[in-house]
Amino acid sequence: MRKKRPALHLLGAIFIIFAIVLGILVAAARAVPNMESSLYGFVRYGYRRLTSLHCPVLMTTQDRLPVTIRLNNPLDKTLTWYVNTQLSTPLIMATDKQTFELQPGETRTISYEVDKSNIDLYTFIFVHAFGSAGSLGMREATCGTFILPLSITGGPTIYYTALGLGTIFAVLGLWLWFRHADMSEPAVVSRSWWLRFLLLLIALAIITSIFIWWFFSILLLVLTMLTLIVALFR
Repeated sequence: MRKKRPALHLLGAIFIIFAIVLGILVAAARAVPNMESSLYGFVRYGYRRLTSLHCPVLMTTQDRLPVTIRLNNPLDKTLTWYVNTQLSTPLIMATDKQTFELQPGETRTISYEVDKSNIDLYTFIFVHAFGSAGSLGMREATCGTFILPLSITGGPTIYYTALGLGTIFAVLGLWLWFRHADMSEPAVVSRSWWLRFLLLLIALAIITSIFIWWFFSILLLVLTMLTLIVALFR
């Protein structure tokens, strides 16, 4: 029979708590800016989503990073793309309009550099892109980025480091928790169920935020907070 070590069981619980906090922050860092971008003062036309619009995952006030739009021509004839892009600023939105031709099978990526001059609502950068390409129809999308008030560069590095650490803490924490838990205790069994459910909600919130399904990510974050409240005060 394996020897149970309460100290390692407690350490597993601490790792899981760190994983929960980091997971909530990582999911919110993507979901909240994208939600805010859809509510920002852009004129929306209700067209199909332009899925190739991508904003930086996270920035600091010292970063200068690209917003990208990848466009292609899947037809067997020349295709003309018209793209209208709006970038947030503290005063009047910056607008850029481009028209260009793509040969059959050609793909082109256009980018716009954003930095602290594009910050609005104190901590966000917002982008709206509208594209029209003949028989492919019209498409549009918005995206947003959260800005950390730090005097260093490396917002994406901070984001992916937090994501990686959260994953490591979750895996190691669950292993230590179950390896050294006394599952004959009903209270331990109950806590184990709540912890796994919480981590599942957070994992889904992160995944949906990465794919810019901000509505589902926000919903999952709300469910996570409600689950935390129930778990702590039940």
